[in-house]
Amino acid sequence: MSEQILTIPTNKIEEKIPPINNNFYQMKFSDFLEILESGNFHERDEIENDYNYKQIIPYVVFKNYEDKILVLKRTQNQSEKRLHNKISIGIGGHINKGDKGITMEQTFFNGMDREINEELWITNSYKYIYKGIINDNSEEVSKVHLGILFVGFIDSATIKEEDNFESTWMKKEEIVNLKDVDFEGWTKIAINIM
Repeated sequence: MSEQILTIPTNKIEEKIPPINNNFYQMKFSDFLEILESGNFHERDEIENDYNYKQIIPYVVFKNYEDKILVLKRTQNQSEKRLHNKISIGIGGHINKGDKGITMEQTFFNGMDREINEELWITNSYKYIYKGIINDNSEEVSKVHLGILFVGFIDSATIKEEDNFESTWMKKEEIVNLKDVDFEGWTKIAINIM
């Protein structure tokens, strides 16, 4: 049996976020929570390629005191094969049934905290600021995922899952000017919001 992950019916999302060409939405977090209330848990294996649902992914971009962004390269050890060897500026992952709290909001933040703590050793986190929703239908992997974009302000962080990621810290301008790299789709969106 695969893990049970939090999903929202795509039609519920489209009631609040029209499926037009824009792939980033500055929606109030309270409006996102209304959408989240229609969420439910499904077996990941059964829903992985089902366009009738979007899998909810907290996606956190980390900045340090030098205003540098944590940049990751996903290795081939990652479970999501569609993202192998891609450059990413976001940490995140699925919200699992084990993250369930009293409210859907608590469930969401339990999942976000778990994902961050599974992947990073963080020194002095200051705050997390919600930025908006990534709803990108241009790639196969993003058609079944909904990204909830945050910026996390920290002193520093190191990768726990060294087999899954290579990492470095870079200024936004340096990231934008990287040549001959394959950026993850959500990174292309998120870097413009930073």
